[in-house]
Amino acid sequence: MKKISLLFLFVIAAWGILPMFAQTDRLPDIRLPFPPDSTQLEVRTTNLPDIKKLHYQTIDGAPVLKQPVRIDGSRREIRTEEHGLAYPTLFDWNRDGKPDLLVGEFLTGQSRIKVYLNTGSAKKPKFTGEWFYATDVNGDVISNYQWCCIGIHPQIVDVNGDGYPDIFSGQYYPGIVTWWKGGEKGFEPGRQIPQLGYQDGKEFTAGSDEPEWSPDSWYYWNYSSARLADFNGDGLPDLFVGGCGGYRVALNTGTKEEPRFGRREFLFHVDGTILHTRRKAGMHIANGLDFHITAACSQTAHCYLNPVDWDGDGVLDIIATDEYTRPGEYGVYFFRGIRTDDGLRFEQVRPLFLATDGTKALPGCTPHIQVVDWNGDGVQDILMGLSIPTINGFEGATDIYWQWIHDLGLQSPGKDAGEALQYYGTTEEFHAKLKEQEFLKRYLVGKLDDWKYATLRHRGFVFLFEGQANKQRAVAIPMKAEPREFEYDKPAAKEMKLPKIERKPVSCHADIRHDDGQWSVWIKMNTTGNYHLYTDNRMNEDKEPVIVEITLPEGIRKAGELKRPPIILYGANEVYDGKQLTFIQKLEVEPGLTGTREVKVKVGWQTCSDETCLPPETYEKTCKIELP
Repeated sequence: MKKISLLFLFVIAAWGILPMFAQTDRLPDIRLPFPPDSTQLEVRTTNLPDIKKLHYQTIDGAPVLKQPVRIDGSRREIRTEEHGLAYPTLFDWNRDGKPDLLVGEFLTGQSRIKVYLNTGSAKKPKFTGEWFYATDVNGDVISNYQWCCIGIHPQIVDVNGDGYPDIFSGQYYPGIVTWWKGGEKGFEPGRQIPQLGYQDGKEFTAGSDEPEWSPDSWYYWNYSSARLADFNGDGLPDLFVGGCGGYRVALNTGTKEEPRFGRREFLFHVDGTILHTRRKAGMHIANGLDFHITAACSQTAHCYLNPVDWDGDGVLDIIATDEYTRPGEYGVYFFRGIRTDDGLRFEQVRPLFLATDGTKALPGCTPHIQVVDWNGDGVQDILMGLSIPTINGFEGATDIYWQWIHDLGLQSPGKDAGEALQYYGTTEEFHAKLKEQEFLKRYLVGKLDDWKYATLRHRGFVFLFEGQANKQRAVAIPMKAEPREFEYDKPAAKEMKLPKIERKPVSCHADIRHDDGQWSVWIKMNTTGNYHLYTDNRMNEDKEPVIVEITLPEGIRKAGELKRPPIILYGANEVYDGKQLTFIQKLEVEPGLTGTREVKVKVGWQTCSDETCLPPETYEKTCKIELP
């Protein structure tokens, strides 16, 4: 194979020197194509980091943690490839009385769970490193769809109290939570647990006029890292979520056998502020007003929470994690739970541990933890998945272990730049792409200006923090809670005069799409405020429903029925559910048809809000299909 080389220019700009990379210079030994990870299972990573000496927070009643050790296999290395995230937990998969290691991974598409069987004992687990993917009773691989930056994060929990452990996980978008019900023969296929405000097909947009805390907002649902625990002491598992919507809990409004979750409410500190690990200074939070939730709760959407009684005082605590890619992030946090006159609240956050030398405590980034009993001694331990950067395949990137990848301009797990190299079949193809896209070097190597980082991959490894019994006991002391700084269903204390962009109650747009050989007409409708659109149903006889008319040219016909958005009852009417609605009509084109063809789209509707109804409107557009 030829070596790739790349030149770069420095262009003097009015504001200083801006590096631009348009030409080629000699590169290090990057040979393409890269062999897939599936062919390198026997390869072990070199130069893996030693964990620094950690200083743990003194927490009465909580396990006294030992220094973390990496869990490895005798024959193969225990790791996740794909996009480098790792979500470990324990479960006796083969029912031999010994805990096996399960590790969730992230793959754009269907994320899966690796199973490493315990070849040691219940008190001293050991593994060969050989694995298989977890499957359900039908033999299908257990997985859930993840579009970006979050993997399947299995929690082993008895959801319905039948004595059989189940698997539970959240999802990136649209925030579905999935339950794989356990039984005598294994796990049933996954099914969604119903949530207030969501049904299949409902769409959300970040560009709507909904406040971020609204169940009709994209932020409310996106990046739903999920766990189950009993928040209010009624014996039912409630839904705890992290992500774009901050740290929240949704009460179980169903039954033990058939759970369903209500509105995702914010969790709070004793002092009344919304639960947060980090908060942007100067934020204004008040009832009825919109605010940027990520900035208020963690300053990263990639946040997780694990509800557990960590200090043994009988009150639920939270161990949370963040992305750990920039200064100011501590990776793993502890919130002590406090019983109050307003239910469960939490003390201010504390990092669970720090490096004794005051520097970055962990190598790599994105720690994900699960509280387990590793050795059956009755003391809680922590399993942590950690993404470690590698280069040139499986060579540890020692120079950046202890640096913040955000400051280096490097891609985080889920957007591995090095993984993209597998899509270039030859060095020549990659060479051509570098000439075509002058800023590709910045994407691949960030601010480091060293081509070895073009091969950077994040790989997930598993670490154990073994716990020892704490002689000092924790005592739960009830406290009086301060008023919440934000409450749903309460209006703003005063009207704030902010500039507004006038938007129509309903906007409509139609276009033609050609995906995977299939032509189709797409119609997008967006509503504002509480305006809604009606279905063609007898119960809406006093309203004008959404009517879609598509006129096709000769040689093109409809393929199937018009796909419509989901519906919901709204008062005495049936309306389409959501503020962003999509109608899709697939088309069938006769073989051999060529040239430009016109498709005429006409959409009619009437919209009403809770206060008023507007006259019927019509949208018309002529779209073109360009056939070769």
